[in-house]
Amino acid sequence: MELQIDLLKTFLAIIDTGGFTNASQVVHRTQPAISMQVKRLEETIGRPLFERSGRSFSLTAEGEALVPYARRMLKLHEETVAAMIKPDMVGAVRIGILDDYALRFLPEILSRFAKAYPRVQVTVRCECSSLLVPALEKGELDLALVTCSPNEDGDIIRRDPIVWVTSANHLIHEEDPLPLAVFHAECISRKWSIEALNSINRNYRVAYQSPSVAGILATVSAGLAVSILFGSVVPQEFRILGAAEGFPELPVAKIVLKRSPGKYSKAVECMAQHIREGMR
Repeated sequence: MELQIDLLKTFLAIIDTGGFTNASQVVHRTQPAISMQVKRLEETIGRPLFERSGRSFSLTAEGEALVPYARRMLKLHEETVAAMIKPDMVGAVRIGILDDYALRFLPEILSRFAKAYPRVQVTVRCECSSLLVPALEKGELDLALVTCSPNEDGDIIRRDPIVWVTSANHLIHEEDPLPLAVFHAECISRKWSIEALNSINRNYRVAYQSPSVAGILATVSAGLAVSILFGSVVPQEFRILGAAEGFPELPVAKIVLKRSPGKYSKAVECMAQHIREGMR
């Protein structure tokens, strides 16, 4: 039995993006091609990997068992390719990443990239989507990891629920009007929080605003305001608020990887792959 790397990539893309349609955007194949690849992988293994019910699916026992092996094989494949091309890989990559994700994901991404391509110079810019997208369009960045609106498409890297947060040691969330800590006016998360509160006629006031996530975290940690964050980056000392506390549901953010128009280099493509792997 020989397991092909491209089939394993597609298999993991389906799992990581939550569906066949979303996976097609990641591996850049049509949905029928995705289904055909899954069929080939199942024929190779001799067992079904997915149980399908309409548009939904779940993993079979064999599918669950394959996941960790597939991840290890892809990682080893990536490291092998990197080792073979490393002597020739030079250049520079300019990346933008959401400020929220910088501490959570960036260290591992940069560490792995540096080990694989030590001669490539990397410039990092950590800001919100409303600033990164224009920088990308102007050619100031090669890649940008940003939040997109629900009706926008792109190379979806991750889906992350947005949640209300407060200090676990304070009751600021019970105040009326509710004190909010928000990013600047162009930030989509600010729009989501205000629209959600307006939808339930909850009184609020913008008590604090900051261009950085560090400023928001400091305000919430001090018990001075409530804010919203990506669910994957909520500090342990924070409390997540929900319907039980009278807070409305927030969107699930789509995190996409965007490229500068017309920009291509081997270094940029390799960084893009490292970002995809590091964000899963």
